[in-house]
Amino acid sequence: MSFGKRIDGPGGRRRINRRQVSMLASAVTLQGSRSVIVEDLCLRGARLVGRDLPEPGAELLLRTNGGALLGRVAWASHDCRGVTFDEPVED
Repeated sequence: MSFGKRIDGPGGRRRINRRQVSMLASAVTLQGSRSVIVEDLCLRGARLVGRDLPEPGAELLLRTNGGALLGRVAWASHDCRGVTFDEPVED
C-alpha cells in the first residue's frame, strides 16, 4: 500500500515518479465496466477519474488501447481512485 506515498512528508518527493497523462480507459469489475480517465501513471499504480467507481479493496482490470492491467483500488476520494497494480508496468 505504498502507492503514491511521500518519503519525507508533505511537500516532499514521492517514492516513485508519476507521469501525468490524459488517457481514456475502462475499469472492469465483476459489477460491470466504467469509462475512466487515467490522470497519472507510475510503475506501480495510477489515478483514475470517473463516476460510480469501485470502493477501496475492489479488484479491477484497467483496459486501455495498449493492453490491460490487473489491480486493486487503494483509495477513494469523490470521483477519483488510486489503483495499485498487481505487477509493475513496463514502458
